[in-house]
Amino acid sequence: MDMDIKGHMLFDDSVNYELKDWWIGTIALVVINVVFDIVAGIIGVAIVGTILSVAVGWASLALWVGRLRNRGHSDAMAFVLRIIIFPWGLIECAFMGSAE
Repeated sequence: MDMDIKGHMLFDDSVNYELKDWWIGTIALVVINVVFDIVAGIIGVAIVGTILSVAVGWASLALWVGRLRNRGHSDAMAFVLRIIIFPWGLIECAFMGSAE
């Protein structure tokens, strides 16, 4: 997969992720978020942790949208419903294969 960070962060239509890519990205973002929170706690500046958590949250949302695109969903409402109804969105992103 050709990684295009700008396309990822701007929800580009050409970005979609396979199951393996979603898992790798999710694990990486969780680790990054934990490290940022620890560093922000050590230096005692909560705003830094908050800003970095928002950035990681945005990247996570983009990852979910890319994975749902790979599952065959292109409608904005499909994204919203699956992200709001978290357990179903998680099942679709984490365990179901790509759309044929």
